[in-house]
Amino acid sequence: MTQLPWTRFVAFGDSLTEGVGDPTPSGLRGWADRLAEGLRAADPGLSYANLAYRGLTTRGVIDAQLERVLEMEPDLTTAVVGMNDLIDPGFDAGRFAHDLDALVEPLCATSSTVMMATYPDVTLHLRVPARMKIRLRGRLLAANEVIRRTSSEHGTLLVDADDLVERSTDVASFSIDRLHPGPLGHLLIARAFADLLGDLAGVTIPMPDPAGGSHGAGRIGQARWLLGQVSPLDVVRFVSRLRSGR
Repeated sequence: MTQLPWTRFVAFGDSLTEGVGDPTPSGLRGWADRLAEGLRAADPGLSYANLAYRGLTTRGVIDAQLERVLEMEPDLTTAVVGMNDLIDPGFDAGRFAHDLDALVEPLCATSSTVMMATYPDVTLHLRVPARMKIRLRGRLLAANEVIRRTSSEHGTLLVDADDLVERSTDVASFSIDRLHPGPLGHLLIARAFADLLGDLAGVTIPMPDPAGGSHGAGRIGQARWLLGQVSPLDVVRFVSRLRSGR
């Protein structure tokens, strides 16, 4: 075993960090949990908490979670947010940049290692009209540039979706809703962060298998989970938000 340079890993954010798209019989798993498993395999003394939950914009994450995260004094944390900003009809890249900076700056001021990530092109497999895909793709490109710039300005770790292997945009990497990663997509994100952290720590961080023995139901399991969590009205609202956006 190796003693890592981090002792407290706190993940927070929206549905991506919560683990939506990667259900197990006991609950969601997700990239942050997978990464924590790998870190703990290298150093069992690492503590871990995941405060993320779905539906929050970047401003919502600041209001609901940031204070608690800072009180926990993590030396490793996340700032992986933005998709709910993108699908909001009033999305504004300038406001998103302001909010993301307001989220990242206090974390970096604590000397915590902060992890960020850009988004892959979710429109490749999203089943919505072409004009909605074009609108969402434009927002996604603008948001990714904001994320890259913010990461550079604050010196955070960044997993850039453009640098991931081709499977990051393969339909098999997405969940059945085509918006969130599936188990394979969450594993790709976890491995990308593990590579960055392993380079910093000078160790190889082992990662679990894609399913880890807990997702044998595959896409059937995803569908059952989705039906239990998302109502038809939620789908209508999502499409309406894209349609009414600028």
